[in-house]
Amino acid sequence: MRVILINPPLDSVLRDGHVSPVTSYLFYNSAPLGLLYVAAMLERNGDEVMVLDAAAEKLDIPGTVQRVEAFEPDVVGIGSTTVVFEGARELARSIKQLLPDCPIVLGGYHVSLLPEQAMEEAAFDVGVIHEGEHTMLELLDYFQGERSLEDIPGIVYRSESGEVCFTEHRAEWRKLDELPVPARHLLPPNIYKPIPVDEHAMPKFAMVTSRGCPHACGFCQKANTGYRSRSAEAIVDEMEHLVRDFGARDIAIVDSLFCANKRRVMKVCDEILRRGVKVSWTCSSRVEVVDKEMLQRMKEAGCWRTRFGVESGSDRVLDFISKGITKDKIRNAITWADEVGLRPKAFFIVGHLPDTAETIRETIEFAKSIPLHDVTVQINTLLPKTPQMEVWEREGEKWGRVLNRTTDEKSFWEPTFVPWGMEREDLIRFHRQFYREFYFRPEVLSRHLEEIHSVRDLYKYVQASSLFSFLFYDSESLRSGRVIRGAIGEVKRMLAGARGVAQA
Repeated sequence: MRVILINPPLDSVLRDGHVSPVTSYLFYNSAPLGLLYVAAMLERNGDEVMVLDAAAEKLDIPGTVQRVEAFEPDVVGIGSTTVVFEGARELARSIKQLLPDCPIVLGGYHVSLLPEQAMEEAAFDVGVIHEGEHTMLELLDYFQGERSLEDIPGIVYRSESGEVCFTEHRAEWRKLDELPVPARHLLPPNIYKPIPVDEHAMPKFAMVTSRGCPHACGFCQKANTGYRSRSAEAIVDEMEHLVRDFGARDIAIVDSLFCANKRRVMKVCDEILRRGVKVSWTCSSRVEVVDKEMLQRMKEAGCWRTRFGVESGSDRVLDFISKGITKDKIRNAITWADEVGLRPKAFFIVGHLPDTAETIRETIEFAKSIPLHDVTVQINTLLPKTPQMEVWEREGEKWGRVLNRTTDEKSFWEPTFVPWGMEREDLIRFHRQFYREFYFRPEVLSRHLEEIHSVRDLYKYVQASSLFSFLFYDSESLRSGRVIRGAIGEVKRMLAGARGVAQA
């Protein structure tokens, strides 16, 4: 059959006609691997597949529908998270108007977590609950009249009377090594770009080595989803495939948790070293898992950066969001990573339910006190089916107020929830202040100056100037020119400080 799989357009493209720089750089800088795994399974089955990443190509609904029409599919698949669901729904409606007899299958986290709500949209014919590789194969059998819909586990659909129906649960696929590698050849090259601080060597590709996460972080939709890992041999096989067939020079391992335990990480590193794979890579770690020996082995095996989910610099907040870590553990792990040369990066969130101006200030100071090379800071968003949403639904207005119940890709950069004692403007101010105070320091500037070795290195920072402006300053300051005058003064001070650091 002819199947098109679509990563839907962005809400901001639909609404404003363009994508914000923060969305472009931080949300859509790697391929939709979930769709590419499904595509690979369908290709192995002999089906003809097209993958369209409308988000990365910055397509609107008409542009996406035009591409769908040209392909003349027998089946359309749309993958959607919660923050892009409105775009997915609008796209499905438009496709159904054009191709009323073409079945549309919805997959992704949103329908898995909120199936009844997602299937209220009549344009979706079937929803896939959780992983879709094997389910989609069986759905194609159904669309060809070869099996009954009710006999396919792991789906949600509407009966003829309009009732939402579920089939039996589909067991998690444990044999991850048996899955084909993602069908990256179905996407155009060079449509993804990392932010400058994450660009080490190009071409850069993303891959996953495990599924699920056993931890219970309060803000995360993947909390308590178990953990399954591919073997070290299969992981390095794919790394070699990326180097050999795509010319990869850098690989971002984008698992929720690569460093699940020391034994696993050491096996992967030993296999990379045994085969002599020449590629750099990055990964995510838990601070309580790593030690200096493990981080040193990662460095030897080509890792140049590890990312840590820190989220807060307040032990009280860390305890509330169930991170299972302390500031002392964070400091130890990041110090070790810095000492072995892994350029540690951390993720932070401002506006947790128990956050106050004092805890956010404490977090900013903590981030500045540890040897981090880079940070990503987001504003807390109450996503459905997360532990913190359960707290909110149970305890209501004890913690703060919801300003906007709409979740889209801008939610993480614009307040939708505000803790008591603060206003919306306070969160925006703290968010930008966090970035400015962290990066506008001589030691941080010096680190980045050391990474500029060519005109290309300098150009990538110039290209991202709109992103830095968005994160550091408000639009009013940008329009008035105050930001330019202030930035010039800050850069002068930083350069002077950086020269002092270099001479020390």
